[in-house]
Amino acid sequence: MKQVAAIAHYEMVHILKDKILLLLVFAVPLLYASLCGLVYFSGLLTDIPLAIVDLDNSRLSREVVAAFENSPRFQVVPGIDTYAGLEEGMKEGTVRAGVVIPGDFETKITQHRNTEVLTVYDASNLIWGLNIRKYTLEVIGTFNARYTAAYLAGLGLTATEISNALNTVQGNIEVWYNPTFSYANYILMGLYMIIIQQIGLLCVSLTITREKEKNSWLQYLCSPVAAWKIFLGKSLPYFLTNLMNYGLLLWFARSVVLVKVEGSTLLILLLGLLYSVTITSAGFCLSLWAANSLQVTRYLLLLSVPFFMISGYCWPPTHIPELINNAARLLPLTWMAEASRLVTVKNLGAPYIVNNILALSVMALVSTFFALTFSKRRKPPAPGGLEVNSGNSYPKRD
Repeated sequence: MKQVAAIAHYEMVHILKDKILLLLVFAVPLLYASLCGLVYFSGLLTDIPLAIVDLDNSRLSREVVAAFENSPRFQVVPGIDTYAGLEEGMKEGTVRAGVVIPGDFETKITQHRNTEVLTVYDASNLIWGLNIRKYTLEVIGTFNARYTAAYLAGLGLTATEISNALNTVQGNIEVWYNPTFSYANYILMGLYMIIIQQIGLLCVSLTITREKEKNSWLQYLCSPVAAWKIFLGKSLPYFLTNLMNYGLLLWFARSVVLVKVEGSTLLILLLGLLYSVTITSAGFCLSLWAANSLQVTRYLLLLSVPFFMISGYCWPPTHIPELINNAARLLPLTWMAEASRLVTVKNLGAPYIVNNILALSVMALVSTFFALTFSKRRKPPAPGGLEVNSGNSYPKRD
């Protein structure tokens, strides 16, 4: 184990001396986590810019306007009193929704005729659109209930009779796991898992490529040190820092961003261990395979977004083509992101994530096996092929 410790010490010294690598290992994960936390800190959409075009300007229409003004969900934008002005505001982005009250609004209501309040909203961004729709229906529903209650009271009905009439059928709704509908609870944990994966892969994958570029990899290949010792020594610092970043990001999410992080600590730690082992081993294998640092950086940059998109974390896997789902099942992020949500948000135990644990365990064992048993034979550069940064040679001057 002295040889493993010596290699690990050498790798740690290099991390501390290389300012860029030092930032990647210790600072960038927290920086990314802070950025994501700041973006999703509010969790809920409030003060949505709303324009109200009151074409009736009656007592009842002003009550509707007041209902929207008193709602914490909306922020009424003044100065827009025509439909054309509403259209222009939507195009400019100064408003995200509009309410148009027809000119015969009070007349129809007093005559007990059905009338409509037009609501338009910007659905180019679904987060705006879905929330505006929900909040608008809440305000209109509240207004309808109050007006109907006042009308029935004028007919001489008691408060109990009015309540029974308005609540003939009640819908009792309970929201489980994320009762505040916080978007941060929904998306943030998955983003943190992709941060840990990409930063971890990038740092580990630069170990061997760096030695190749310095022509010092031959020293490892020719030395009597066993391949598994080289892997352990080279990867140990990155495994420990990756595990540290995992715990740091979970703490940051819970204590600073106030994201819901519950569940068994031992289970969360087990998932982190399996995830870190898989990432570290896979990064080491990638470093063995890649010709240089630029090549491996390009690959990771290209794959980061697709990995997250097909993982099923931000869109239900049941609505993703099966071919893509099959590819996603080969990625540790797919199983880890789902498991982290089930444990930290839904507070479920081990029986509910058995498949996730088994999948991560298999991936950890397979990637570790290939990393431990890599061949110490030096492979000569392949003739031909690309000769710009992604190849084994570089263009020659004529």
